[in-house]
Amino acid sequence: MRRILVTGAAGYIGGAIIRALADGGWSVIGGVRRDVAVPPYVTPFITGDLAQFGTDFPPVDAVVHAAGLGHRRGVPRAVWHAANVDAAVNVASAARRAGASRFVLISTAHVHGRIHDGVVTDATPPHPMDDYATSKLEAEAAVGAAFGAGLTIIRPVAVIGPNCPGNLQLLMKFLRAGMPLPFASIRNARSFIQVNDLARLVALALRANAPPAVMLAAHPAAIATPELIRALADGMNLKPRLLPCPPALLAAGAAAAGRAAMWQSLAGSFCSDPAAALALGWTPAQSLRESLVDVGRYHNTTHMIP
Repeated sequence: MRRILVTGAAGYIGGAIIRALADGGWSVIGGVRRDVAVPPYVTPFITGDLAQFGTDFPPVDAVVHAAGLGHRRGVPRAVWHAANVDAAVNVASAARRAGASRFVLISTAHVHGRIHDGVVTDATPPHPMDDYATSKLEAEAAVGAAFGAGLTIIRPVAVIGPNCPGNLQLLMKFLRAGMPLPFASIRNARSFIQVNDLARLVALALRANAPPAVMLAAHPAAIATPELIRALADGMNLKPRLLPCPPALLAAGAAAAGRAAMWQSLAGSFCSDPAAALALGWTPAQSLRESLVDVGRYHNTTHMIP
């Protein structure tokens, strides 16, 4: 396989994937919704709204579907379905028409919930806890029906890296402001994956003769929230003001403020065992703590902190 189309090429995850594939010698077509700049090593292809039926791709050997809707609050269920289910089905159908024999769907480990007792494995039954995760799980089934053999589903945990979206940006904003953070008493363990490690797993899945049908994408190590904050602070060359506070009290406050889901993502546990990815020969490039320090260091650089 040498000609691969990646949807969401202008996005955070899609951008990392097109870099990894280009570095691996593939001819990469970057699917973008509208005319935007893409790296010179990528051939742009304007897809329009993928949720609208009728998308057609140029001839390709494989398609990676990294586009989708995430990191939003207050989104109606119909919007989640259109962006994450309808669009994925249209892309899978277009991939088959374009001659693709392989399809990689970037889903999410959130199909197993935001929090989970014990360790999530590749065989753990799904348990989505919100409309976003439900739409991604529905997309997995719908793409399986539309594309058939040759589908690989990758379920990444929270994706981190320089300028990553999500809760880490809020934590670093608080650290920069010198705010006291009442999280020292949290005793949890959460999994993450660095964005370039995820991209390399996609490349490995495409190279494999018989990749697993479903794979979790996660660093083998997990980290507690206080240690996560310390790692970010180290990268920012700051000393965090971590204070003890009963987690139950913080949880009640978050619920009263309508931020129960955010609190679960911050303070709850979600540990993943990426056994299938490791068996494929994938390993992260560095420790999880080193990746988090890099996130803080990049934040320093872009925000001009001395």
